[in-house]
Amino acid sequence: MFATINGTRLYFDMEGSGYVPVGERMEARPVLFAIHGGPGSDHSDFKPWLTPLADRLQIVYLDQRCNGQSERVDPATCTLEQLADDIEELRRYLGFGRIHLLGHSFGGMVAQVFAARYPDSLDKLLLICTAPSREFYPAALEFASRIATPEQLAVIPELFEGRIEDEAHLIRWWDVNYDLYFHVRDEQVMRETGNRPIGSMEVANYTFKHFIPQYDVRASLPGFAMPTLIVGARHDWITPLSQAEEMHRLIPGSELAVFEHSGHMPFIEEHEAFLDELRRFLDGEKGSASAEGPR
Repeated sequence: MFATINGTRLYFDMEGSGYVPVGERMEARPVLFAIHGGPGSDHSDFKPWLTPLADRLQIVYLDQRCNGQSERVDPATCTLEQLADDIEELRRYLGFGRIHLLGHSFGGMVAQVFAARYPDSLDKLLLICTAPSREFYPAALEFASRIATPEQLAVIPELFEGRIEDEAHLIRWWDVNYDLYFHVRDEQVMRETGNRPIGSMEVANYTFKHFIPQYDVRASLPGFAMPTLIVGARHDWITPLSQAEEMHRLIPGSELAVFEHSGHMPFIEEHEAFLDELRRFLDGEKGSASAEGPR
């Protein structure tokens, strides 16, 4: 499905009914917007991993502008603020009230900007393996120095400093580095998840070169009043656990769940435990989530 939002044609998809029969009545279900990482990836990162939540939520997946099946526009327009504004306008376009917002990795950065700009549009905020500032990058390089091969260490900066030359270069970068994103190497999962997204080299380069060096929402986080779940993973190299801990420290009343056996994508590597944690939080139940881990 497509919608023209803020002058740009955006792709979105939905799973789950928004209005369901319960006994003699119809009840509206909560809505969860899922915001993918990247930049330069798309919403397929979440499929089929979030699909089981559609038994209790209506899930809206969005390809951010210049990503996936959405319109390719000038990457200079793809600021984190504009991406947050696009989410808000899509919420209004679809006629939703307050939403739950889940952001993974770069999508979690956009989600934090959204929460700062549109707090009245949010019910609950879920930040998955993300970071509150550009300081994630030096932390990632330090983590990589302990686990990466010499070849990986040599090429990592090509993406994160905006030096990808063409699509073939981007494919080579991922071929070399994709296994860093997982704690356990599963060739089938890596092949399937790595090939599904429709990549966008231009927006990745531009964002890492121009926007990420300016990214820092830490001053806004103490003002967040919405219930917030922060998910970190022990073996996440690119947004290390220190980043989740910093968000947890800055966001009042936030909960921190640490997945001990995952890399950057605990919704894949600890799928059932991840879903259980989200269900608990979305149902309003208090858990034992802490910096030591929920299990």
